[in-house]
Amino acid sequence: MENLLLGPCYITTITYKVNMKKLIIAILGFTLVCFSSNAFERKFGFSASMAMLDTTVTDDIDSNGSIDTTKDISNDVIIPSLFVEFATDLPNGGKASFGVDYIPMSAELESRSVTQNEDGGTNGTNSGTLDASNHVTAYVTLGGDVAGNHVFALAGMMYAEGEYDLKSVSSTNRTGDVIIQGTKLGIGIERDMAEGFMRVVLSDNDYDPVSATTSNATQVTADIDSTNLTVSFGRSF
Repeated sequence: MENLLLGPCYITTITYKVNMKKLIIAILGFTLVCFSSNAFERKFGFSASMAMLDTTVTDDIDSNGSIDTTKDISNDVIIPSLFVEFATDLPNGGKASFGVDYIPMSAELESRSVTQNEDGGTNGTNSGTLDASNHVTAYVTLGGDVAGNHVFALAGMMYAEGEYDLKSVSSTNRTGDVIIQGTKLGIGIERDMAEGFMRVVLSDNDYDPVSATTSNATQVTADIDSTNLTVSFGRSF
């Protein structure tokens, strides 16, 4: 239904995201090939991210074939996470790593309400929330040393389990589960410290649109993007 409502721009966006996922998968595969079975460095640590969430929410109320409301929502949150990495030196003097980042908590990504007023129709307030849990990011980094610091580019794929709760005045309330996926691109710098290392990463996190539909085909779609500034502390062994 989304492609009928949003037209060619939506199709172009989907094509771009599919191509981006293919590129990141290729980068992940290339990085894994670079690893030597007998020479790699293991890293682990914790991170805190300032996530600046920007969400576009659209509603198709009462299944009338058009988008009735569109709203842009911004929200800033602090997100803690844990990570583990495996790094190896490259023949050209650079370094590649493969890592997994896990958020050990659930969070409400979005909460939204809209007033429904129709002449001779149903009036009231529709609302919806989207909670995410088990958020995992698999990523690779490629970089090298510059002036005593390790500078790198990062690419990854994100996965989370989502649960939505829709309340509609014109249909049956509905809860359900969705899979949330997305891509992550960023740049970062890492510096050794006396007891480990410190890392700062600036990343763009682009989630696929998430849709849910009530019993009368009222569709709510959320397109979530996030710019994250992440500070990490860890140790190598």
